[in-house]
Amino acid sequence: MASDSPRRPSRCAGGVVVRAQAATEQSYMESVVTFLQDVVPQAYTGAPPTDEKEKVVWVRFEKADINDVCRTPEFLESHGGGTDPPICLMIGYSDGMQIWSIAVSGEAQELFSVRQGPVRAARILPAPYISPLKTDNFAEKRPLLAVCKATGSCGTSPPYCCVDLYSLRTGEIVKSIQFKTPIYDLYCNLRILVVVLQEKIAAFDSCTFAKKFFVTSCYPCPGPNLNPIALGDRWLAYAENKLIGCHQSRGGACGDNAQSYTATVISAAKTLKSGLSMVGKVVTQLAGTLPSGVPEEEALPHSGSRRSAHAPGVVTIIDTLTVVEGQVMVSEDSDGEGVVAHFPAHDKPISCMAFNPSGMLLVTADTQGHDFHVFQILTHPWASSQSAVHHLYTLHRGETEAKIETKVNMHLYSLPTAYTSLSLRPSV
Repeated sequence: MASDSPRRPSRCAGGVVVRAQAATEQSYMESVVTFLQDVVPQAYTGAPPTDEKEKVVWVRFEKADINDVCRTPEFLESHGGGTDPPICLMIGYSDGMQIWSIAVSGEAQELFSVRQGPVRAARILPAPYISPLKTDNFAEKRPLLAVCKATGSCGTSPPYCCVDLYSLRTGEIVKSIQFKTPIYDLYCNLRILVVVLQEKIAAFDSCTFAKKFFVTSCYPCPGPNLNPIALGDRWLAYAENKLIGCHQSRGGACGDNAQSYTATVISAAKTLKSGLSMVGKVVTQLAGTLPSGVPEEEALPHSGSRRSAHAPGVVTIIDTLTVVEGQVMVSEDSDGEGVVAHFPAHDKPISCMAFNPSGMLLVTADTQGHDFHVFQILTHPWASSQSAVHHLYTLHRGETEAKIETKVNMHLYSLPTAYTSLSLRPSV
């Protein structure tokens, strides 16, 4: 589909239409011929084969107003007037992105295309909830698409420091939001647009795009998801950098000292390795030299004041409707207005988290990828310290370390059954 699309800066609905084709598999002889055509010329010339196809960086199905035929009947009419809504597919390339609408018949129509550099994050914003005191100035431009690409609309900001809002009706940029630091992800619901930065979160009103609140106390994750958050219909969960006792909720994850045989062996091997490395450092220090490649700060004793107050694995959940405007702080001096729950979820830094569709369950995973915890959040109207966090399940993957590659998707069909899907990569 990507090879048939013309390279225009941006384009809205009414683009290329790709007909459904039957999937064909090559025979054994066709596979041999294809292999000889690709490999033999490369062996003689020494040059890699030229691939005219575009490189797909990421793919995601999006559930948005485009799929809602009651809100956008014109998109349903373009697919023959069937009763089943089309599937919205977003494809990111090395030089831009596309949005395709795929009907039940398999016919795909290009709804939007932008080719102005790689895209790190993109979200189709749903139609906002409009209170009687607000007016939607972008009603004629919706649905809107929030895009974070390497080059912003102004062209002078650093890479990935701008969020451009495109109109899927006209293809024009209707709003741009600038930041001083790079953006890592975008989230949205009916009320807010959340921009995820490194150790920071900024939330904007989905109707006026005015800044509502921001968080600067996020615990950084060393994995691919540098600042994991979870956004539901109303609640926002993020990794806090410390545990505040006066705001701590009842419950959470309690550490279990019992280990399996495999975990004990792996832990013993790690202890032996660290002991041998410590002996090597002592010997080199007695000799008066350090091996090459060892940073100087590693040879010095770590001071207790260096990030001593930060604690990994802490989760804070805030209510986006009742939270105060401006900076959200969870400290001993703050009253915790808008804080729903504040509890320990893991011993290691959190790598990803997600709410279930009802918004009452939260699944979390740490950087090691051993266990995935499912919590039930029972709020209290007075304070987060009176809320109850029930640790319902622990999904145990194994003892070997792994990294979470993609976010967790959790679907709850009944209370005793929770289904989660995620992507793991073994760590080296």
